[in-house]
Amino acid sequence: MKINHPVTHRESRFDPALQLITTTDLKGRITSCNDEFVRVSGFSREELIGSAHNIVRHPDVPSAVFEDMWNTLKAGKPWM
Repeated sequence: MKINHPVTHRESRFDPALQLITTTDLKGRITSCNDEFVRVSGFSREELIGSAHNIVRHPDVPSAVFEDMWNTLKAGKPWM
């Protein structure tokens, strides 16, 4: 597992009604993302597209969350 350091300690607030949406390939590379995701991520769209999705992973997120996500995606279902 990649260790994402350093953590910036910058918080980005956003309207909870917004949906932060990305799509990835089966290798975990970002293939598309909506404008809200770009804004909240702190990266440009150009930096995100083609990058490993864990570029935005906070190291405190439990690995079980990502295990569930990958199991769901590999089953051909969307994960939220």
